[in-house]
Amino acid sequence: MKLRHLEYFIAAAEELNFTHAAGRLHVSQPPFSKQIQDLEGELGINLFQRERKGVALTAAGKAFLIDARGILEACDQAVKKAQRISRGELGELTVGHMAALTHDFLGETLERWQKVSPGVLVDCVEMDPETQERALLDGRIAVGILVLLSDRPILELLRVQQLIQHPVTVALSKSHPQAVLPEIPLPVLKEEPFIGLNRMYPAYGNWLQTVCQQGGFKPRIVREADGAASALALVAAGFGVALVSEPIKKFPARHVVFKDLVAPKPVRIPLGAVWKKNGLYSDVVSKFVATLSQVCAATVSA
Repeated sequence: MKLRHLEYFIAAAEELNFTHAAGRLHVSQPPFSKQIQDLEGELGINLFQRERKGVALTAAGKAFLIDARGILEACDQAVKKAQRISRGELGELTVGHMAALTHDFLGETLERWQKVSPGVLVDCVEMDPETQERALLDGRIAVGILVLLSDRPILELLRVQQLIQHPVTVALSKSHPQAVLPEIPLPVLKEEPFIGLNRMYPAYGNWLQTVCQQGGFKPRIVREADGAASALALVAAGFGVALVSEPIKKFPARHVVFKDLVAPKPVRIPLGAVWKKNGLYSDVVSKFVATLSQVCAATVSA
């Protein structure tokens, strides 16, 4: 059965005259009648009662007319939906993110997105960077927002857009001898034990070594934290110090102080959006990333 059969049948059912129905569709009457006969033959029922002055619908024909109209309407809606998705007006995006680093801009991004693309639903799921990367490749999320500390091979399979570069701050326990300083020169940390964050930031250990080389020493990582909250808990307990992104300062940590890091070269942690090349809703994703970039740029300049 072809959609053409349904179009012909609906025209015949509404006109109750094959000649008039054929004229309405701009086809000749003999091929039109043949299409109706083929449809009835395929269904194995009579849709019309042939009469001298025209035709009448059978009971089966009346029921089939309702469904035929529904099928064509559904097809029309499917076409319009696909066209809206292609224009970036409709769809659904799942965004992976790290709440510790996105609270300054993600809410405003969603608010702005709702105004410009109300037909595209955005669902945000908190994930660590490695989980985000796997979810992107598997198609479980459309966009990831994560720290870009190294040229990880997997990122070559994805598109990357840097959003913002966060200054680095030193987290120390309130009882630490250096907690009274207004800022922390990097060489002061030479003998300090460090809290690692490899689970939160892939390649954090390599990045930390590169930073500490500016101060002429190699960092001694004594504990590994699986997130910002656990890192600050370890710092508060006096296990070590941690170099973290500035947004982490907003975490509630009663026994932790944050101090600006002073180094020969500025130390920053870049945060970026990543998404799959030629993925589903790629046009919508690009539009969403552009909105993210605009909000982040405004956040930096504010």
